[in-house]
Amino acid sequence: MDEAITTVNPEALQDADLGASKPVPQPEPTLKQVREWRAANFTVRHSTVNACGHKIDLRIPPSNANCWPCWEAFFSVSPDGVSSVHKLLLHGGTQAVIAVHGTKFTKVFGKFLQKKLLKEYESPAVQAASGIEGSIMNVKEEANVSQLSTPE
Repeated sequence: MDEAITTVNPEALQDADLGASKPVPQPEPTLKQVREWRAANFTVRHSTVNACGHKIDLRIPPSNANCWPCWEAFFSVSPDGVSSVHKLLLHGGTQAVIAVHGTKFTKVFGKFLQKKLLKEYESPAVQAASGIEGSIMNVKEEANVSQLSTPE
């Protein structure tokens, strides 16, 4: 019986890692290292709007609700968001957009679309392609011009 305890298998000694019995201690990070890691991975740095100097978080509507440059920057940076709101506007109307985003957002979004469309229609290439003469975009002015040009 003593022979079974004292006999060692030489193949088992080759596969065994005898130096790994103790875990290697990991050094504790210093407070400076922890702060640098947090700053790199968790701190959100917001952009600054050049026109007004306000900070803007592009994930949510601007906190400066009456600042047009902030709203314009918010809509200009996210074309996917503008297209999704535009689709919601086309399918559900203004009431659907108000229900999801609120009245202030809907008013400013309408103003943004209006300015964007006016800029597109002012270009000569778009006017030539669509057959629009001149840059009259007001319905009342168009009616006055059409009345002046028609002979009686």
